[in-house]
Amino acid sequence: MNNNILGLFAPHRLRVMALVAFLALGSTGCEVTDLQPQDAISETLAFNTPDRIALAVTGVYNAAQSGYYDALNGTALGTRGYPFGSAATALGDVRGEDVVDMAGFFGIVGLNNITPSSPNVVNMWNNLYSTINQANVVIEGVRKAATAGTITAANAAIYEGEMRFLRALSYHELLLNFARPYNDNNGSNPGVPYRDFPVNTIESLEKARALDRSSVSVVYDKMLEDLDYAETNLPGTRGGSLKVTRATKGAAIALKQRLRIHQSKWAEAKAEGDKLVTGTTTFTAPAANGGYSLQGSPDAAAPGRTTVTSENIFSIENSADDNATTNGSLASVFGSAAATPVGVGGRGLEAISPNLFNASFIPCNDRRRTTLMQQNAGAYYSFKYKDAATYSDFAPLIRYAEVILNQAEAEANIGGANSVRALALLNAVRGRAVDAADLYVGLTGDALIQAILNERRIELIAEGFRWDDIHRLSVGPSVRFSPRPGGGIPRKLDSSQAIAANYNCTTRPAINGSVADIPYTDYRFLWPIPASEIANNPGLKGKNNPGY
Repeated sequence: MNNNILGLFAPHRLRVMALVAFLALGSTGCEVTDLQPQDAISETLAFNTPDRIALAVTGVYNAAQSGYYDALNGTALGTRGYPFGSAATALGDVRGEDVVDMAGFFGIVGLNNITPSSPNVVNMWNNLYSTINQANVVIEGVRKAATAGTITAANAAIYEGEMRFLRALSYHELLLNFARPYNDNNGSNPGVPYRDFPVNTIESLEKARALDRSSVSVVYDKMLEDLDYAETNLPGTRGGSLKVTRATKGAAIALKQRLRIHQSKWAEAKAEGDKLVTGTTTFTAPAANGGYSLQGSPDAAAPGRTTVTSENIFSIENSADDNATTNGSLASVFGSAAATPVGVGGRGLEAISPNLFNASFIPCNDRRRTTLMQQNAGAYYSFKYKDAATYSDFAPLIRYAEVILNQAEAEANIGGANSVRALALLNAVRGRAVDAADLYVGLTGDALIQAILNERRIELIAEGFRWDDIHRLSVGPSVRFSPRPGGGIPRKLDSSQAIAANYNCTTRPAINGSVADIPYTDYRFLWPIPASEIANNPGLKGKNNPGY
């Protein structure tokens, strides 16, 4: 828990965080300097008018978008899209094998050289807990405001639903990085400390410091409880860009479906998906739950666009004056250094791996290859994010293509008559990118499930999902689909292997990666809880992940 809260929030366009700057209590080691910063409004004043309450709520989205980045070397704090503005996306892909770290920028994560003091580990942990704590403070504040009559009970419930959605999103990211998958011993392994109370007093600080790690299953139960509340109380849709940048009923349902997929609870996943997926060949969501549908082409579905599409369910907003900067923006990370029209003038930090480019399940004329991958200096880069000048690409967290593929996977695992619809769902995503001859026919059982998992790799590349899938497929019944036999992180290619000669969808060369694989049983499969957290919290003493 970091209670050294002065200066944690940079002065960008959502400087409304001054209203809740003190809410950062509880992200790393307990070094209390000031429970009331000089540039902050007290908690009482922050929730005493409807306008201030609205700003406080917006501020939590800002914390989710661009908390702070500390390189841990004495430099000034900055922003790099932690936790969800870009960092979760970039790190989620570079932890897997489908991208190549071209400049060594992600060497600590990509090469699995993490330590309890690594900046990526510390900043992800700190910013996720900062977001959680700010959400907890706002929940308490809006409840009191409703009781006092400052806002209506209905508005308070909507605000609380938004905060619970962000809290669940944050806890799941923590579990993905710092805990074993749910399918390992049915969630009985240590998860992360769970706090659903605000840390804004000395007393609550001491309560938080004493917390042990809750089990993975307990955290899942809490997340699902939050999302049930959010589904009940959030609006079905919103106007303008708020439709995708503020939590909605559809976003809560989709996140529940994702959690059920990670639990391998296929019937429950299908039940959530049924609320968003109707039809037999063309699939749409009911209007009351967002009215989502697939875009007609891969390019139209490119998730970084700032315009609202029928496919975008929830994104974190970036803008020209509030973004992850050149070091962290999605266009910088994934976009090639070439200028348009063959690139975006990015930094080309993560290239598409030749092994994904050459994969047998991607036809040479797949439009996700021909329109959303661009070659520069030999390597291929994602063309999903376009703004490497002002870094305004939204960070996609949930879109309808993922929901469709989740539903396909759930129904394929249930089997029987559901396999027919699972195949139709798979082909709905694939069909806009390939010719009719390349659609799947007659697949059932494990072959169908594997095809769905393969489709996720090409459809969701550069959106941060690769680690999610490696994590959940590494143990339990689904381990048979792990990209590394027996579970774990497969071998990866290094930058010297991302050369033009190795990209060839016609002959499809198989290339043995230079970066060693990591078995599931290896301690490096998980990140460690930061050393500062262990040192400053008695409840976590001796409780770090084994091996660190």
